[in-house]
Amino acid sequence: MELNMRTKEMNIKNKLIVKTCLFCRKIFYAKRNSAKFCNESHKVQYNKWAKTTYYDHDPNEGKVLHPGIIINPNIPEDKLIFQGDKDSLYRKLLECLSEEQLFHEKEFIEELIPFSTVKNWLKSSAQVFTDEYFMEVMRISQQEYKLYKESWQENNEKIF
Repeated sequence: MELNMRTKEMNIKNKLIVKTCLFCRKIFYAKRNSAKFCNESHKVQYNKWAKTTYYDHDPNEGKVLHPGIIINPNIPEDKLIFQGDKDSLYRKLLECLSEEQLFHEKEFIEELIPFSTVKNWLKSSAQVFTDEYFMEVMRISQQEYKLYKESWQENNEKIF
């Protein structure tokens, strides 16, 4: 009888699937392939957050995005021009900004708190303005940043 119970336990452990929670980004073990959250409260909190945008529209509405992508509620994901570490971000920003302006913007970028920690876009993003572009820097995690760029000529009234 004991051997049979042990076999059942081993079968259960072998069938668990390694997944990453969409809300907290932690690894968990799921029974189903379709699991997205490590617990029910994270599912509820994620769905509340996903429905909240700064404006009355969702810029990514109707688009199919890869599961697990942390999106900017202000700018469509197709405006993403960079995703990577901080040093690479600064090199990318130098393509659009002068060294003097980048020096001033670094002050705000250095203060950003990772979204994976605070779950608050206002503390995880910085806006950068030039004569030609509106840009937004998002700190996704400790090491990962995203840069979105939108032209002023696109006449987007809801950019702010």
